[in-house]
Amino acid sequence: MRDISPLISRFAFTMAVGTILVSCVPAGQRIDNIPMYGQPTIPREERLRIADEAFIKTATASYGSREAASRVWFSQGQKFTNQGDLDYAMRRYNQSWLLNPQNYQPYWGFGRVMVAQEKYGQAIKYFEKAKTLIDDEYQKVALLSDTGVAYTAKASTLKDTEPNEAARYFTVANEHYQKSTTLDPNYSNSWLNWGWSLYYEGRYAEAWEKVRKAHSLGAFSAPLMKALNQKMPESR
Repeated sequence: MRDISPLISRFAFTMAVGTILVSCVPAGQRIDNIPMYGQPTIPREERLRIADEAFIKTATASYGSREAASRVWFSQGQKFTNQGDLDYAMRRYNQSWLLNPQNYQPYWGFGRVMVAQEKYGQAIKYFEKAKTLIDDEYQKVALLSDTGVAYTAKASTLKDTEPNEAARYFTVANEHYQKSTTLDPNYSNSWLNWGWSLYYEGRYAEAWEKVRKAHSLGAFSAPLMKALNQKMPESR
């Protein structure tokens, strides 16, 4: 799978604190657009449980097992995420979770949608859950990188108000990028994400090092190059 685009490149950070999901459903919001349908906080109605069971039965019959079907629905969620359709992405991730709550993939999907929605605390929670379940070292490289993005984003919202806490989040983010690039030094998205993170942290010289590494692997980010050149022009 590992064709996941860099989260920082796709979704710009804001300097406002991300919104956190609350226990109630906002007016007009569909519960299938909330991770795990809001469970366990939001009880699942009987009619929905019956529909869930029918869906699980049909999907399992089509793909041979709940585990296989869960992976298929996650892949559909990824397609919608890459298209920027977060509503449909979340619906597919929820169906993937419903089919197999022990699959790390839907939690990864939840985290990516939360980053896109600037709900960074929630994103961290789901990425960390995915990390406890992942059993694929190849995919772990990208998951670690995405987890780092969530920590970077959270740190960026705290820089002006809670600098010490921001520094802690940046440290955790850098640890994730380090682990990711150690597992696979050729995964260019990790180097780009790390470059963005160091840029937001104000460590411009180090950010350039990561950018050059990404370039050597064929990855390029014009926005990151422009941002860095405004802070510290690239040395020739």
